[in-house]
Parts: sequence; structure tokens; C-alpha cells
Amino acid sequence: MQLCTLEGIALLTSDLAGEIVNETMQRLNRNINMMNASGIIIASGNPSRIGQFHAGAAEAIRTNSIFIVTEGNRQDWSGAQNGINLPVRFHNQVVGAIGITGDPVEVVPFGNLVQMTTELMIRQSQLKLQAEWKQMTADLIVEELVQPTPDFALIEQRLAALPIRLQSPFQVAVITYQEKGHESGSLINRIQNLPDMNGVLVSKYRPQKLLLLFSLASEDKTNQKLHRLAELLEPHAVSLCIGISSPVRELTGIRLAYLEAKLALELREAGSGPVIFFPSVEGKALVHQIPLEHRDRLIGKLLPYWNARTHETLKALFACDLNMAEAIKTLSIHRNTLIYRLEQFKKRSGYDPFRFRDAMLLQFMIWFMESEFGG
Repeated sequence: MQLCTLEGIALLTSDLAGEIVNETMQRLNRNINMMNASGIIIASGNPSRIGQFHAGAAEAIRTNSIFIVTEGNRQDWSGAQNGINLPVRFHNQVVGAIGITGDPVEVVPFGNLVQMTTELMIRQSQLKLQAEWKQMTADLIVEELVQPTPDFALIEQRLAALPIRLQSPFQVAVITYQEKGHESGSLINRIQNLPDMNGVLVSKYRPQKLLLLFSLASEDKTNQKLHRLAELLEPHAVSLCIGISSPVRELTGIRLAYLEAKLALELREAGSGPVIFFPSVEGKALVHQIPLEHRDRLIGKLLPYWNARTHETLKALFACDLNMAEAIKTLSIHRNTLIYRLEQFKKRSGYDPFRFRDAMLLQFMIWFMESEFGG
């Protein structure tokens, strides 16, 4: 049962009415009744009265003022007991009444406080409902945008209900996280309340994952925002990682941007930090599109010459852009040791790590081995 609606959203459900009654009774130690706009009791400390018509409450609603029931007039008001009944308002509209049972002399002093508390709880409930509805709408928009064939007419219809307009260029970030302690559900609220996130569509589209859609995205500004975001969220989450796509110009490209952001997370290097940009894994992402038979062929050619030390040495060399001095520091070995290892590998395999064509294939081999065999 609901009391009244505003713009299609329930102002007061029977559950909320019951919550108001329970909260108020705990503080006043008096029986409380909650009536809908027709004067029907929808919640009460005396459950047997639920569903009954309360004429005194109906009068308070009609006159938009306090109505007092006493021994002298009680018989004139069906279903009434001694006490007071006060109209409950929302946006200057009377939506029901709340009644306090007891000697009017004793309960009248509580009237204004009870009325104000009730209206505040309804207002808070309405704000929560609106926030939940807006979040659900954002989630549905994102879910549609990442489909292979989005329904853009439906997306525009849903966007009309939100204070967000999608304008090119776009950039997508996917966040994976685990919240600390008992903060479940608070991370998305923290993001939405940050000044930098104005105009950003935030969706909790999967458990422990968020998707952020940036409009009018400037790559540098988006990256700065996400680095700051990671710093701000770090105290509230563990295993926080943010994958960021390249910018796209059309709504139709948002699915691709979403897939890029996901790949940035899936293909990130160990120790790469909480923010991963797709360009940093783009080569690896493209290589993973190579058919399995071609991967297996390259692996089969190089595997006889491959071992853990070879993998470590070549990975460090390529990570340092073939700078031997930097690779030596990374590996903590002597220069002559690095030279010996590379020469021996070249001699046995025929692949020269300093020749572009060979280096490219060796980098492919590193990625294949890490993908299929964990290194």
C-alpha cells in the first residue's frame, strides 16, 4: 500500500510508514498511527487497527491542521481514540496524517516534533528512491551501450531522465575493486560526489566492477582525474585497478572503448600500478587476436631454446627498450653476463633480439608464454 505518488515515485510505502511508527514510538513510548491520504491506517503500534478508517485523521488531512480527539468529541469521529492527528506534507502537498494516542494535554507538546520528523523521513526516503532510480537508469544505459548493437533511441529516452548529456569525444574506464570493512556500496557514492566526476556516467554494471563513461573527454584531463580518483579511493578499497580506453568519437565506439578498458585490466603487467592505459597493452592485445595455430607454430619453433632465464632476460631487455644499461640494472647482473646470454640465445635459436623483425617475434613469444603458461 502506498500513500501518494509524485512524478510516479512512491512517497510512502507501508514499509516506510511502519518504520516511521517504530522510530517514533521508541522515542515517545506512545502508540503511533500512520494514515494515508484517505484517512486509512496503514501502520500502527496496534496492528489490529491497520486498515481501519480514522475520521479524526481524515479531518486533519482535509483542514491541513492539527485535529484533537478528546473524551468530549470522540464519539463523533469514527475509529478515533483520544489523542492528536497532524497532517503530513511533502512539497506543500498533504499526503497523509500521523496520530499520537493519549491524553491530548500530554501529547500535544510532542506534535510539532513528530510531524517534522515524519516529513523529514519521507523526504529522505524520496531522495533515496530517486537516487536509486537514477542509478538504475544509468546502469541500463551503460548495459545498452556496451551491447554489439545498441538501441540508441532507447538510450536517448533514458538519458532524458538524467542530468547528463553524452557529447563526443568519449572515454571509458573500468574499475575493479574490493571494498574494505563494511563499506559495501559506498564506493560508487564517493565517486559520484567528487567534483571532478560531474557529468560522468557511473555504473555499477558488475559485482565489484564500475564503469565510468566520460563525455567531452580530454585524454590528459581524464587521465589526471583517474589518477586522483585512485588516490582518493585507495583508503576505502583493496585491489583497486582502473583500466582506461583510448578516446572514441562516436557513440557506436563506446563498446570498443569498453573492451579496451577491460583488456587494459586483463593484460596489465604485475606491479604496473593502479591505473593502466590501453595503449600500454595495445600490442599485447593485438597479439592475442592471432589464431591459435599461428601462436602454437611460433611457440613450437622457439620453445626448444626457451627457459625461465631466457624469458626473464628478454622481457627485461624489451621493457627497457633495448637499453642494455637499464636492463642490467633491472636484472642485477654484470654487462658481460647479459651479452653472453643474448649471444648464446642468438647462436642457438637464430633469432637476434636487436634485429627489429626478430625482436617483435620474441616479444610475441613472451606474451604467449605468459598467457598460456604463466611465464
